[in-house]
Amino acid sequence: MNDIKMIVMDLDGTLLTKNQNILPYTKDVLMKYQEKGISLVLASGRDIDSIQKIGKKLNMSDYLQNTYICLNGLEIYDMENRLLHKEEKLKYEDGVQLADLAKKYHIDMIFFFKDCLYILEYGNTGIINDHFMTSVKNEIHDISEIPMSYFDCLKKIAFIQTAGTMSQIIKDLQNEVENKYELCMVEDAWVEINPLGLSKGHALKVLSGIKNIPLNQMIAFGNGENDIDMLKTAGIGVAMGNSFESVKSAADDICDDCENNGIAKYLINM
Repeated sequence: MNDIKMIVMDLDGTLLTKNQNILPYTKDVLMKYQEKGISLVLASGRDIDSIQKIGKKLNMSDYLQNTYICLNGLEIYDMENRLLHKEEKLKYEDGVQLADLAKKYHIDMIFFFKDCLYILEYGNTGIINDHFMTSVKNEIHDISEIPMSYFDCLKKIAFIQTAGTMSQIIKDLQNEVENKYELCMVEDAWVEINPLGLSKGHALKVLSGIKNIPLNQMIAFGNGENDIDMLKTAGIGVAMGNSFESVKSAADDICDDCENNGIAKYLINM
């Protein structure tokens, strides 16, 4: 760890267990690295409000060297809640094209806005009933039902379908949009969408310049396909034991899974 100055971690399936917890041993190890002056970076598809709630569990705001990468790399924040960097998000026109794709492949589609969700249930997965219990949810039948002004604060778009179906169609979806969007499987049934060329890996390059920390002094941990570019960009990219095989193949190394202190054990044994 002598040369590592920054530890970058995805959240769901990486730092967090399936019950959305940080295991005590992992927390203890990460707290000690913060105290030594090493930067912790939480890099997730979540928005800043959601990521900050996880950061509080690690007392991250007590250490100003830390950073949050939000919305799969579209925003970067410091510990004083200052926006350090922002990329162009998806717009209404993108939503129209992606909604056509969702309808063609019978996929549920979620539009994440600042204060609510809009859900197109083209796939009939029942996600509006089983997820996002604390969010204001609106089920619609066409994108035109969303107020146009809302797209000024669109956070992200996701596709949902059963795990088996999604695994069968993901390559077709990616081929359909390969010149315009980044489609990455975050979970077996969940795909998140970014503008082409924007990713957590791109955000790491930006953060390297902001913090003046070379990429080869960063170690990154992830489990989803939206982490692949990040793992390739960092000096050391480590896939969790519970990662997709495509993520393991792209990583420099593999650690134990998120239910067994994978991050902490890897760091301690470096």
